[in-house]
Amino acid sequence: MVHVEGSGPALVVLQGGPGLTSRSVAPIADLLQDNFRVIRFEHTGWNVRDVLEQIDAVRDGLGEQRWFVLGHSWGAALASLYATAYPERLRAVVLAHPLEISTAFCDPGDDALCGGDEQFAEEHDADVAAMLWEDLEATCPDATGEGYDLAPVARQIAAPTLVLLGERDAIDHRSGERWAELTSAQLISMPEAGHWSFLERPAEFQNAVTQFLMSLGARRAMVAAVA
Repeated sequence: MVHVEGSGPALVVLQGGPGLTSRSVAPIADLLQDNFRVIRFEHTGWNVRDVLEQIDAVRDGLGEQRWFVLGHSWGAALASLYATAYPERLRAVVLAHPLEISTAFCDPGDDALCGGDEQFAEEHDADVAAMLWEDLEATCPDATGEGYDLAPVARQIAAPTLVLLGERDAIDHRSGERWAELTSAQLISMPEAGHWSFLERPAEFQNAVTQFLMSLGARRAMVAAVA
């Protein structure tokens, strides 16, 4: 199911987990729908390539030539991979609390939903999560062959990028800084925020994303659409 809310320049929001439903990013749509046409949907693919193809099929089905892409947590991996697979379809990327850029930054003791709102844990599909993690490791292997490394993907992102971090996030802050460095991104680290800043600090999240996208001409696109 595809959910479309608001009007303006198109912005697709990709949920994390992996294996979470799009309800986990519905609060983002609530925050941004006054200025953007916010799209979220259920990922049905069992491997990364299928999900990337589904993302672009949604874009095509909605008649959008180009759009903004926002990925939260594991969804940031999808956003970065989409950015390199379909660069001509991208206006800009927002990586919100991106997952560790490589296995080297992972803490084996961390829960995949650590820091998240527990209301979404009940909707987490563990089977889908396992399949997607395994496929990510196969698609983007690290030097050991036992993990993943998204640094080479990050280096290829040419679109303007915003990286949002929370100073209380369980994910190693150095990983987020590495994402920002390799993508030449604007980096914003929010005090008093963990992994879900759009729930914890909604006003700051809304302002950061809106100002970044508006600075790239989103406002001009809105005026053109109205005209």
